[in-house]
Amino acid sequence: MSVTTAPAPAPAPAAAPRRNVRRKVVALTVAGLGIAGLGLASAAQLNLTAGALGAGTTVVASCDSNGVAVAFTNAFTTSVKGYTVSQVTLNDVAAGCQGQTIGIDLLNTDPTDGSTGASVSHLTGTVPQGGGSVTLSVTGAVKAADVKGVAVVIAG
Repeated sequence: MSVTTAPAPAPAPAAAPRRNVRRKVVALTVAGLGIAGLGLASAAQLNLTAGALGAGTTVVASCDSNGVAVAFTNAFTTSVKGYTVSQVTLNDVAAGCQGQTIGIDLLNTDPTDGSTGASVSHLTGTVPQGGGSVTLSVTGAVKAADVKGVAVVIAG
């Protein structure tokens, strides 16, 4: 008679992977708390000094109470196959504005309709002695059809 023996049972899975995961979680938690503690310690050593802050409003008077008139000089340009704006003239600028800086933006939208647009050209100049008219040349080829509005600032 022969005796047969049953195969040995397989060993139980090692608990090492579970321990490794727990160790990693604990290590990351401790590291996070350590970094947070360093941040708090650094903030505790931050020295602040009192400063001053002021605010206010004031009325800015216009140097020209009745406004200015804007005129454009256009020229046919073969390279763009159409009319371009070559000059912008401000007329009826008050003498009280003399010596002040003029900023003109040619806009690709109508500013009265509330839409947001962009400046297709920005011009700067200075109001001459006695005011009157100021003519500024446009650099580059700005198509007349692209100009839908104008913004003018006289500041000094």
